[in-house]
Amino acid sequence: MEGGTPTNGYDLPGVGWVSYWHSNGAAIHSTYWHNDYGRPRSHGCLNCSPEAAKWLFRWTTPAVAYDPGNIEVTWPGGTRVGIEGNPQPLASDSSS
Repeated sequence: MEGGTPTNGYDLPGVGWVSYWHSNGAAIHSTYWHNDYGRPRSHGCLNCSPEAAKWLFRWTTPAVAYDPGNIEVTWPGGTRVGIEGNPQPLASDSSS
């Protein structure tokens, strides 16, 4: 999983079960670098345990082959997943 800008980017190999939900690169995905779920720890992504991210990825449509690749679906066309709540911004966020 990679993204961001040339001066403020990221490259995290091995992030599994990624479901992008916003054009800015925000996604629901598994997280192997922490297990502190339910607290803001990302700049837009929803971190899940590998088991939860896998369940959500496989539950949503369209069904995606397990082969690596870029699958893009525009709405309408896939399962709409609502994300509720309004977590406090990270302390490092100066835009809020």
